[in-house]
Amino acid sequence: GCTAFGGDDAIPTPTRQAAERTAEPEPDPTRDTDPVDAEPEQALPTGTVAAETDVVSPSGETSIHVRVVANDRGTFDAQLSGYRTTNQQPMRLEFRHRHAKPLDGADGEVRETVEWDAAVAPPTSFTMGQAGPRPDYLRSVVLVPATVADEDSSERPWAGSVLAAADLAWKIPNPYPDLRVTVGKDRPGAYGIVTNADGRPANYLVAHGDELSTVAERFGITPAQVQWMNPFMEQRDDDWLLEGSTLNIDPARR
Repeated sequence: GCTAFGGDDAIPTPTRQAAERTAEPEPDPTRDTDPVDAEPEQALPTGTVAAETDVVSPSGETSIHVRVVANDRGTFDAQLSGYRTTNQQPMRLEFRHRHAKPLDGADGEVRETVEWDAAVAPPTSFTMGQAGPRPDYLRSVVLVPATVADEDSSERPWAGSVLAAADLAWKIPNPYPDLRVTVGKDRPGAYGIVTNADGRPANYLVAHGDELSTVAERFGITPAQVQWMNPFMEQRDDDWLLEGSTLNIDPARR
């Protein structure tokens, strides 16, 4: 579903209330609900390195090299190499939406993950199929000792916590460098509430009957731009948005 972004940002304060209305908008069966604009084309040519980093634990005893490369299917492959550790144990590699650091716990906004057993090496490559054609919203990559079913937690109390983390610097160009959001008047299909953070519009609380195309129109942008700002948003074929979900409407907080 749709999620609110912002990490440790201050909780936004309401700036606009939903309009009073006597009835929810009814679906128009004649309306074309197909997206009015397409997803941006492949972000980088096939074979281009989009990001590269070394994930190293504070002690230096566990590390892995991660390289993200554009493939010929419009997505990206994560190439793993140089894995070493002095403590062989089940391990998981995760790409996370926000900055991460050692000892962090579980993160609900993990987009890509791969796991391997203590007795085997990590895969040399895997396709980042869930991250989409522009995974530059993923801010960090981490190593997490994986938990094991029926394991006594006292044997590895650190399991499930981040062991090593690194930020990602992406080379993917911004498809909307001049994107500006303007808050328009609420209307049928876009009755939700806008909240501010740091003095500018930040979030949009989806109301009952809201439609992606109409919400985009209210903010002077396109449906594809709404989706770009909300990479975790559930995309539906019928254009309706999930009531009560929150959309990010600040490009800088993607």
